[in-house]
Amino acid sequence: MSNLKIKLDTTALANTLKEYAAEVAQDVNKGVARLAAQTKAHVLMDAGAELSSPTFKTFSKSVEMEDISPGIWVVSINQKGLWIEEGIEPNTDMKPGLLKGKKFVVIPFSKDKSKASSTGYEFQLREQVKSALKKEGIPFKKIESNPNGSPKTGLLHRKDFGGEIPGKGNTPVLQGVSIYQTLTKTGNVRRDILTFRTVSSGPASAGKWMHPGYQPKKFLDKAQAWAEKEWEQTFIPEILAKWSK
Repeated sequence: MSNLKIKLDTTALANTLKEYAAEVAQDVNKGVARLAAQTKAHVLMDAGAELSSPTFKTFSKSVEMEDISPGIWVVSINQKGLWIEEGIEPNTDMKPGLLKGKKFVVIPFSKDKSKASSTGYEFQLREQVKSALKKEGIPFKKIESNPNGSPKTGLLHRKDFGGEIPGKGNTPVLQGVSIYQTLTKTGNVRRDILTFRTVSSGPASAGKWMHPGYQPKKFLDKAQAWAEKEWEQTFIPEILAKWSK
């Protein structure tokens, strides 16, 4: 976990306003609490301006704020968003995190996510699949039905559309595009377009599933500099103005 502790120097206030020490201390604690909330909001604002929509969604859920003691707050990034804050070294082996002690895991990759919930590369693949299905006469989103009008269910289509081979893999990225329709508990029909890839702990996976790397964003470092400046330029003057009359 990466964290930013909001604990600020109050010496100047204490020396200047000695006769109101107890009252000032209360205002300082309230001010630190308010600044912590604003700092968390500042982290999310910076992240929202820089991250793609799906990455920001993951990151925003990982930002936490905790009251440690009077006048001390911590804004932190938990494990789920730590890779965004701290980055990932190129060629980091993803298999241990994917396998979690298992010998192999089958991972589904959605090929029909909206633009807002996709990375640029994911949306590019989505559009390739959409175009290829159109040539095959297969609808992309429209629910397919049986002759009697009931919705088809199960695996409806499996197509190999080729594409590049990512990393050190041996499977084209659009091989095995599978279209499923399922009935939900509410009676609606869900349509999914997926590809599946297998991660294993065996020698065949050596050198595969290596992360290309991700540059650290360090939103907390930026927020700390902002918070310290905000404390000096906004909060201290407010407290001084209140008690120096």
